[in-house]
Amino acid sequence: MTISADSIDGVIATRPGPDPSRLPWRRLHMVAQQVRFDTLALGRNRTAQAFSFGMPIAFLFLFVTIFGNGTMHVDGHAVKGSTYYVAALSVFAITQVAFMALVITTVERREHGVLRRRRATPQPAWTVVAGTAITTVLTGVMSAGLLLLVGRLAYGASVSVAAIPALLSAIVLGVVVFCCLGFAVAGLVKAFDSAQPVAMAAVLPLTFISGVFIPWQLIPHWLQQVSQVFPVRPLAVATLDPYLAHGSSGAWSPESYALMAVWGLVGIVVAVRRFGWSPRDV
Repeated sequence: MTISADSIDGVIATRPGPDPSRLPWRRLHMVAQQVRFDTLALGRNRTAQAFSFGMPIAFLFLFVTIFGNGTMHVDGHAVKGSTYYVAALSVFAITQVAFMALVITTVERREHGVLRRRRATPQPAWTVVAGTAITTVLTGVMSAGLLLLVGRLAYGASVSVAAIPALLSAIVLGVVVFCCLGFAVAGLVKAFDSAQPVAMAAVLPLTFISGVFIPWQLIPHWLQQVSQVFPVRPLAVATLDPYLAHGSSGAWSPESYALMAVWGLVGIVVAVRRFGWSPRDV
């Protein structure tokens, strides 16, 4: 049996080549495109911008005006009221962007068929989730950072240079953890109409008993004990400690970081098991 050169050329021509979507640089490009898409969507949504960046700052001015800027005693440290609320409301900024907004947006896209359409494209599924997660992390860090900047300029809430790494680490870890929890809760919510109530019910009570809206020393002891089990209070402690510390001593809170990391792992496990691409009525 003889095989002609034309036959060999035909086999080579019809042999399938590598899938471009599997190339590492191509996948990174897809993630970058997803980040760009989500960033543009946020930039065109004035309401989302107001809630993500404006509301924490408005609450800061409101709380300082109502409660004053006198000295507060927290864990044996004296701190100005404005400094306390700058740190505390950065926690609210993080939970609002990385949890509440993420849950609502993810469920909306799923129930309106956006995620299913994206899933049907050659784009790998994980790049869609990764792009959204990166955008959420960047937005949460920006929201908390803007609040810290306003607090510094308006009220002189400063942190020592040596404690800045601890503060930044707490903010980034907090955003990542609540992003994981946001994807997890989004997988549990069955309808878009219930997304906002579920997200608010899951996090708002914790902000009240964790010293975000109400000074920690005014919260009953038994509620303090309850709050320390959930991730909002550890984030509040990890964010406030750098303001209370002198230099780098006491700026880090390993127990708080560890508890937040545990909650982040729980969020990842639940999100992987429950995340869906199609509307729940399909």
